[in-house]
Amino acid sequence: MDKKLICFDLDGTLTAQSTWEAFNTALGISVEDDQRLFLQYKEGSLEYGDWITELMRLYKEHPPVTRTDIEQIATTIAPRPESQKAIEDAKAKGYHIIAIAGAVDVMAQSLATRLGIEELFTANKAVFNENDELITIEDSGHERDAKLSLLKQYCDTNGYTLSEVICVGDGGNDLEIFKNAKGVLLGDNKDLAPIAWKQIHSLSELNDLLGI
Repeated sequence: MDKKLICFDLDGTLTAQSTWEAFNTALGISVEDDQRLFLQYKEGSLEYGDWITELMRLYKEHPPVTRTDIEQIATTIAPRPESQKAIEDAKAKGYHIIAIAGAVDVMAQSLATRLGIEELFTANKAVFNENDELITIEDSGHERDAKLSLLKQYCDTNGYTLSEVICVGDGGNDLEIFKNAKGVLLGDNKDLAPIAWKQIHSLSELNDLLGI
């Protein structure tokens, strides 16, 4: 029998709230600036790396934040109420669970730990100086491509067949993963719906898709 793997997205899937939004506003970026930059990136007028650069410029207009500050911000993000049971049900059916997120690693790790996900991979890494103050964010390029690359690497290393991996996601950065694996769309994303393997509207529906 093939090894069974489920890969969860984080923002919008295991959480209702965006960790990026919480991260940016807590570090001093106004809601208006945060939304403006995200829209420019989403519409293609701002490349991913330039978006991160602009976020860092705005961060640095405010007092520095430490790793501890960011970890505290992360505790304010609540998982969806049904996330924990969906993960536990999948484990009970013999699935190994990982998460691949477009979020910043420190933010994502807090949620993964609380949900009992032992293996987390992120497209963005917070870098700190000797005083543990945030100095930059290292990105891996566009999240769509980075997430697929991370999943491919994991499958190659651990003996999983990419096309058989169940990947649960909700947003545009899951597009390439959905093209290559069994994408389970949470919600109604119009770009993902045509290529999704299955579509659900609550994580509580996932258990019925997994079989025995």
